[in-house]
Amino acid sequence: MLTPTDLQRQTLRLYGELVARRPGYGGQLVFTCGDACSATGLPVAVSIAGGTTLALDPDASAVKATFRQGGIDFVVNTLDEALRVLKNEVRQHKPLGVGLIADVQRVLAEMAARGVLPDLYVSLDAPSDLLFVASEPSEGIGKEHLHLTRSEGIAAPTPQLTAWLAGHNWSEYIHPSTPENPLRTLDAQLLAGLPQDDAVRRTWLQRISHYQRPTPGGSRVLWLNPASQP
Repeated sequence: MLTPTDLQRQTLRLYGELVARRPGYGGQLVFTCGDACSATGLPVAVSIAGGTTLALDPDASAVKATFRQGGIDFVVNTLDEALRVLKNEVRQHKPLGVGLIADVQRVLAEMAARGVLPDLYVSLDAPSDLLFVASEPSEGIGKEHLHLTRSEGIAAPTPQLTAWLAGHNWSEYIHPSTPENPLRTLDAQLLAGLPQDDAVRRTWLQRISHYQRPTPGGSRVLWLNPASQP
């Protein structure tokens, strides 16, 4: 299990992988599958980027725990239910995360038979207790495939994300909260220090606490210019 801070770090990296590739995800459907894939932070990253996620996850406990935390918006048990919930949000370019509790191979076959082709398929290698990625090729699962690996327990930045961050002169920084400066106050301070036209980082700060609720003694992970890091 990831700690709250490591889950937030992974979510920020997944958000970065998305926005480094295109400016917006409104109207886009992102798909992921495997044990506990709903708990990786990907649905949160996609929602913050403005898109919708279908997380096909056979681990019911992981899906329900993620739902209670706020990391997904709906829990369903059939592909029909999932598509019904997602359809309007995709059309209206609204963010939404759906966890589908079902057998991966069966639903993948159903998606192929029905011609359901997500815009992006994201796979993340991880130990079996966190995530299992279906073994069949990505062809037919999504129009594009983003394959990620893990390093030191969380998603490792791809060369594309690394280059994108370098182009902005941003690096990852963890800001711990204190009793005198709780997380919500810290978020407001960080937000006040960002340029008004910095939509990527401002959107992250404005939305992350909605999907990953603050915990006592929590931290905020953000990209900063090295010179501005405390």
